[in-house]
Amino acid sequence: MKAITVRPPESGASIEEINIGESGSRVKIIENGICGTDREIVKGIMSAASAPKNYDFLVLGHEALGILEDDAGDLKKGTIVMPINRRGCGKCINCLNGRADFCETGDFVEAGIKGMHGFMREYIYDDPEYLVPVPSQIRDIAIMAQPLSDLEKSVAEMMDVQDRLHWRCKDATYGCRKILVIGTGTIGILFSMLLKTYGFDVSIANRRGPTDVETRIFDEIGLKFVNTSAHSNEKYDGVIEASGSDASVIGYAIARLKNNGFLGLFGFTQSGTLSLSPVDLQSIVYRSISITGLINGQKPHFEMAMNHLTQWKTQYPFTTSHFITRSVNISDQKSVIDALENRIPGEIKTKILW
Repeated sequence: MKAITVRPPESGASIEEINIGESGSRVKIIENGICGTDREIVKGIMSAASAPKNYDFLVLGHEALGILEDDAGDLKKGTIVMPINRRGCGKCINCLNGRADFCETGDFVEAGIKGMHGFMREYIYDDPEYLVPVPSQIRDIAIMAQPLSDLEKSVAEMMDVQDRLHWRCKDATYGCRKILVIGTGTIGILFSMLLKTYGFDVSIANRRGPTDVETRIFDEIGLKFVNTSAHSNEKYDGVIEASGSDASVIGYAIARLKNNGFLGLFGFTQSGTLSLSPVDLQSIVYRSISITGLINGQKPHFEMAMNHLTQWKTQYPFTTSHFITRSVNISDQKSVIDALENRIPGEIKTKILW
């Protein structure tokens, strides 16, 4: 079958015919999403990327929709499904209870990233346990459920951590809690939409001004925009770093936190350094600042993501209509490789169609 392959740690991607051994229910892939992790692997800068055992290549891709070709458990033939990308080690208590996002051994595998062939191919064979049905109402934007699932888990984790104090407001909502999301890309927008849905007072930040489309998106969702290049002493109950920019942005984030604040780090910085003095560290401790790494959602979070996308399609029609920036067909190999190597300005999501 045809597949998009990489050979980490080498750079580059190829479209070639492959033969791999798998078992399970057959799913015909109909589309893939491209994200920053895919591009980091293609560029050879994703250190965690590795091929499965006994293979000298890795099929790329962890975002996919496909059509189930036979009945499988409670799922019927013809159902559009999304495969879950991370699979557990089969040994630790978290993985044995469906929470590979908290794998204790580090021996989990991740489709198209670490030790497991990905979904950028004509079809996969998979266990129905790892297939999430897609509501027909969101067929056109359902590919966003994979990145959103990671954020569903992340926001739940933030709220769990902050339950260490009385974090809800006097009216039992989160309306008095101010959250700053750094980054206006795909992850920043989805994070902001989700936090707004839970009732937080949300600001979204970039070191440049917003584009016209971004302004309309922020207005529709009800977000405040912050230009980090301008001086501001505004403080927040929580900051989410979702820009993936220079590591020094973390220092900016820490300085914006109120006492008992939460800093969530999502994604990976690729440059720069973060310098913290003893005084800085004392301040983090004395002010009871919590810093947490955020990554990966599991099946419950995929299901929550499908529900929120269904809600948002009605609630935020302009924003959701701009989720898919472009689509390229697998038959156009030059455009596919270009999309894997380069993010276009204003991109939220690029899809590969099969």
